[in-house]
Amino acid sequence: MKVPRFSNLKEERKFWDSQDSTDYLDDFEVAEDVVFVRPKKEVISLRLDPKVLKKLKELADREGLPPTTYARMLIIKGIRERTI
Repeated sequence: MKVPRFSNLKEERKFWDSQDSTDYLDDFEVAEDVVFVRPKKEVISLRLDPKVLKKLKELADREGLPPTTYARMLIIKGIRERTI
């Protein structure tokens, strides 16, 4: 089978969501020196009350995560809940 041409990324995503890529192996090419680039992140500084910071560290520890990772997850979750 031949992989069709797509007019945009949305169309391509929809196609691959409904197809088995192994049906198209003959159409694939080996890629050399592939580099996956992560989006740049910016740093902000937050001032937290010592009690809040202590609780954040306790909750993060329960999840087995560093406090900064856990705080980032909470912020992202809160933003998503408010924008849906």
